[in-house]
This record gives sequence, structure tokens and C-alpha cells, in this order.
Amino acid sequence: MSKTYYDEACRKVSGFEKMAVHFMQRLVIAGRSKSTHENYLRQMAKMALHCGKTPLEMEPDEIDNYLYFIVNRDTDSQSSFKHLVYGMRKLYKLNECDHLHITLPSINRPQKLPVVFSTEEIKRLLKAPKLLRDRLLLGVIYDTGLRISEASSLLIEDVDMDRQQLFVRQSKNKQDRYIPFSSHIVRGVGNYLKIDRPRKFLFERGNQHKGVPLSHTRIRMILKDAMKVAGINKKACVHSLRHTYATHQLEAGQTIYGVKHLLGHADIKNTE
Repeated sequence: MSKTYYDEACRKVSGFEKMAVHFMQRLVIAGRSKSTHENYLRQMAKMALHCGKTPLEMEPDEIDNYLYFIVNRDTDSQSSFKHLVYGMRKLYKLNECDHLHITLPSINRPQKLPVVFSTEEIKRLLKAPKLLRDRLLLGVIYDTGLRISEASSLLIEDVDMDRQQLFVRQSKNKQDRYIPFSSHIVRGVGNYLKIDRPRKFLFERGNQHKGVPLSHTRIRMILKDAMKVAGINKKACVHSLRHTYATHQLEAGQTIYGVKHLLGHADIKNTE
């Protein structure tokens, strides 16, 4: 999680750190995805800074006013609104806050087609980064359909060069899985390990930070910079590489159930 808003809220808003630690502890104990709920907590930190108090101390009118403020912003309003509402629901449920009589809005889920890169765009994209690490990072995500959290936490020992497959540990649905990768990735990983010599994680921050994985924020920036160099103007994110992987697998003749397994989806509806 980006520490900027969270740390600032812990320093400036009385009671926020205690609330946040309890929130994350309860969710981790319940076996929920940590990365997803860090996004929720980030949005609650922004609200706490804006209002000067924790969400548990806010009146219904204060919450409504902040939600209205988010909706009317120009940048990333839909994502912020969604994560805040989902996070608040979980927070109130964990703290048994029915007595507050706070009604949170429902979230409309418009069915948007995911952004998918063409084969030609993928070729340009994978050639764009200057660093070998960054080229390999984008190549591995596209070639295996990894989630951003899975790419960040991928260990060197999880890469089986002989069998040409990755071992993905305890992903979003708390399941391990194996994913095959191409001979191009075999060569790329081999060269990368000889040159960059990462210590623990396949993708680490740099020479002065051996053993520290690339952050989600840095991975997003690597893709953004590569798209700019490659002249790709789509509204894409790292997850778009995962969508592209699935689409290209289906176009190559893979069954939807096969793609479901490779992606680590618990429900076939998520693959469809």
C-alpha cells in the first residue's frame, strides 16, 4: 500500500491508526485478500484527512458530503467512490455499527468491455522499456496472465526453468496454481538472472534494495512509461495485460475452462 495517505492519517487524525490496524487484523484473520482491503483503507485515510476524524466518528451528513465531493472530482472518482463505499461497509460490519443508522449507496456496475492490446501493440510494448528487468516484467505478466500482486511477490524459486512454468502461491482465492510460460520467457529470465542477480524476488527494486520486491505503484509506472514510448493511447492498466493474455489464449484455441484455471478464477463468470 502506498503509505502517503495512510501515514498522514495516522499522524494527523486521532484514533485512525488504531481503527486501521484493527480493521486489517480482522480481515487477515478472516482470510481476506490483504491488497484489496489496503485499497479500501487508503480511501478511508483520504476521507479521514478531509473530515478530520475517523469514519467511525462521522455523522451521516458528513459521509454524504464527502461522497458527493468524490463523485464531482475529475480524477479517478468512480474507483475511489467504489473502494470507499465497500471499505466503509466492511468497517461498519466489523465494528457492529448498526446503531449509527448510516445508509451507504449501492454501487452500479456497468458492464464495460476490458481493454485488450493487439498483438502488434504487445510487440511494441515489450520492446519499449530500457531496463531488461522492466521488459521481462511486462513480458512475464502478458505471457502468464499474472495479477499485479502475483508479479510483485513472485519468488525466484517459483520459476521452474526446466518445466517452463511458474508456481503462483496463495493468490487472490487462496489457491496455489502452476502457469506455463513460453521459451521466450525462459531465455529472458536466464539472461536477467545472470545480469541483474536479484536476491529473493524475481523483480526487485534495484542494486541498493536487493531482496525488496517492486511495489505495485512502480509496476504501474513501468507500464505507463512503456505505453508512452510505444505510442499506445488506450486507457489501460496492468490488469489489461491479464485481459489480453486471456483473450489471446482463447483466440489461439484454449477453452474458457482452461483459461479459468490459468487465471486462477474461482468462478467461471469472472472469466466470461
